[in-house]
Amino acid sequence: MQCETLPTSSLAPFIRLNNISLNGIETARIGGQPIDAGIGIKHTPTTYDPSRPFLKIGADLVVCAKTVEEYAKADVHLAEALAAAGEFTLAPRGAIMVFLVVSMSTAAGLGIGQSGPWSEYIKFLPAVSIPTTWTETERKLLHGTSLEVAVTAKLRALEQEFEDFREATKEIKWCRKAWWDESKLTLREWQTVDSWFRSRVLQFPGLGIGMVPVLDFANHSYEASSYYSVDEDSDVVLLPREAKSGTLTDGEEITINYGREKSAAEMVFSYGFLESTRDTALWLVLDLQGLPDDPLGFAKQAIVKSAPTLGIYDMGHTVEWTSHFIWLMCINEEDGLSFRLLQETTGERHLQVLWDLKDVEDITKLVDLLEESSLWPVYQLRATALVKDRVETQLAQLMGSEEEIVWITDQESFNIGSQELHVATKLRTLERALLEKAVEVLEVQKEKLLGSEVVQNYLMQAQGSSEISGDDPEAPSDEDDLS
Repeated sequence: MQCETLPTSSLAPFIRLNNISLNGIETARIGGQPIDAGIGIKHTPTTYDPSRPFLKIGADLVVCAKTVEEYAKADVHLAEALAAAGEFTLAPRGAIMVFLVVSMSTAAGLGIGQSGPWSEYIKFLPAVSIPTTWTETERKLLHGTSLEVAVTAKLRALEQEFEDFREATKEIKWCRKAWWDESKLTLREWQTVDSWFRSRVLQFPGLGIGMVPVLDFANHSYEASSYYSVDEDSDVVLLPREAKSGTLTDGEEITINYGREKSAAEMVFSYGFLESTRDTALWLVLDLQGLPDDPLGFAKQAIVKSAPTLGIYDMGHTVEWTSHFIWLMCINEEDGLSFRLLQETTGERHLQVLWDLKDVEDITKLVDLLEESSLWPVYQLRATALVKDRVETQLAQLMGSEEEIVWITDQESFNIGSQELHVATKLRTLERALLEKAVEVLEVQKEKLLGSEVVQNYLMQAQGSSEISGDDPEAPSDEDDLS
């Protein structure tokens, strides 16, 4: 799909036509190396009135679930596309994605949709460098990081979304003519729309998640000079932070905070950059696989429903982890775990989890039940050993891929972007540091648990049972026995 792109130097007519109020600010190129900050917002003190916000945008220009619904009342093509996409558009992201696809098609002159502010504004949106838009070779730079699995899964999900959308709309005459007969709407455009959504969407009080023209050019800083909100008229406003009010200089960039608690991986995944001052991954998420010889493995996976994960968090002085699935992995039938298949009067069946023959209604509360057991230190040790093993596996994958990364970056023919290389390299460094720290902390925790009286008694009882049953009299190793 060929859509005209316009420089932000041509944005002034759009701003005037749509009654967007700029006060002491302007859009301007920020640039930079090795991270190109692209277009941002700069301060112009000579035109600034402190009694008014930096920026004021009417509620009707915000693209959120509510406004997409309103746009659809006047745009038959948008309404049909939303209806055809069905459940996908019930979530705000789905509705906004379809809206952006129709707006892009209008801007490209495909003869569909209704011309409006967004079919013009979309021409100013730049290409976004995030892992789902990187080349296949650039994505190889993520091997061994927590993003490797996440990006692969996201690309599969986008491909499935695109195929579902095509299947849902291919019988609509105008969709077939505009999008499908000559393949004018491709997976690449769908990925582009997703990259716009992820990198430019913000959360607003009373409106939910949405995209706002001009405001979405504001770059990120943990020491942001401004913040966005919704005023009494439901308009979106950009306001100076109290600590920065009156201290901003001519040409200083006006920034917002995308989220202080976002991990390094999350920043790369959604925004494609890492702050120069960042010195920690903060946290990361690893995928989990059940133990291959676990007789209850299938039932455990069915209970958690979604893909099981392990979160590793840098707490400064220590490292903590969270995972509901780990606690399921470390117990079995001989401990008191069981499952029962129940059938409702409606005929529906569901799996019930039992611990010591008591119903576990909420699997997230399983750890609380384990904590009440006299064998709690044993379960802690099992869980710690499982977590340590998973972290060590990830660290080995990360370190083991270094040679491949060096080889890839040495090949000029691959034409790897300097920003992509810088971002991936920094992510690898930060995640390696967190994984190494986690291994050290977990080893200390494991040794401490091994020394507990409960664990020692458990091991002696296990050894005694082994000898009585005629098994190999040699005592089992701690990890074999407990993990």
